[in-house]
Amino acid sequence: MSTVDKALSVLNLFSESTPNLGLSEIARQLGWDKSNIQRYVSDLTRHGILEQSPKDKSYYLGPSLTRLSMLRDLTHPVAGEVTRALHDLSEATGETAHSSMLVGDRLMTTGIAETKIKGTRVYIDPAEPLPFHATASGLAFLSASPDAWVDKVLSGNLLRFTGNTEMDRNRLHRQIEQVQETGYAKASGTFESDVVGIAAAIIGFRGEAVGAVAVATPASRFTEDTENATSGHVMNIASQVSRIHGAKPETLPQAVSCGKDR
Repeated sequence: MSTVDKALSVLNLFSESTPNLGLSEIARQLGWDKSNIQRYVSDLTRHGILEQSPKDKSYYLGPSLTRLSMLRDLTHPVAGEVTRALHDLSEATGETAHSSMLVGDRLMTTGIAETKIKGTRVYIDPAEPLPFHATASGLAFLSASPDAWVDKVLSGNLLRFTGNTEMDRNRLHRQIEQVQETGYAKASGTFESDVVGIAAAIIGFRGEAVGAVAVATPASRFTEDTENATSGHVMNIASQVSRIHGAKPETLPQAVSCGKDR
């Protein structure tokens, strides 16, 4: 490992549950000699990446990270980058593209890019939550979520939206497993009868789903070729948006080249 790799390994130990770490704990978790840890921690502290508590001598994240975070947001705003990615997706597929994020315990639409190519398009209601069990976005989200969250969602009150809405929890689990294998979810007529959705999860820095990217297509022009092309574009954009949200490369789905059921 390079010096930079080792320094980043130290930083990656900090989290919401462990905001403060001592030298001994850092050495134990990384399995490194304490004297080596002292050198890396001293360098990080000197540059303001870490600070040391005067009370217990533990370390916590320092002000330089705040400056870098603010600079990142000023020069490459997340919302702006996601919007551009959605427009790229809409242009590539010729359909309505949208993104969603988890807000509380609901999946809510956060961005929409409508196609300018075709007159008939799927309308996305930004105020309407996306049901986890009945939309491609929801299934994609569940595919990259902890098992406890999936069990909680599927054990709750599942509503039927159309005659195609899947209500059987065992079959929903199998659908989620299939999404994990393919990297994308498909929902055909399960939330709105005349719409087909293709979606992939947005992965956050913890390696879990924080939202989804999707394309909604009128069922009348959805074909097998459409699915093959759209799924590739969706996975590519989902990986791009995941990187914006701090996902590590190894947590991303395998990207490929290239309305309401979404």
